Amino acid sequence: MSNSMLLERDLLLANLSEQTYPAVNTYQAIKNLDLSQLNNVDSAGVAYLVQVKAQYPALKLVNASKKLCVLAELYGVEIFFEK
Repeated sequence: MSNSMLLERDLLLANLSEQTYPAVNTYQAIKNLDLSQLNNVDSAGVAYLVQVKAQYPALKLVNASKKLCVLAELYGVEIFFEK
């Protein structure tokens, strides 16, 4: 399995409700989660990413957009995202 995974499209409550994104245990062997191709992220998307990071602390959340970083800061979870 690759050490990196790219998340694409939107990371919104609707997508998560439809189970468009993988279960949290999917990220077990991933070292870097590339967020550069995420178009839109809402609070549910931020919560999903934080849940993944909490489950796998060694995983790096990289290439977050400026908008995602602002949202993360608003919710007080910016420490989970690589600068």
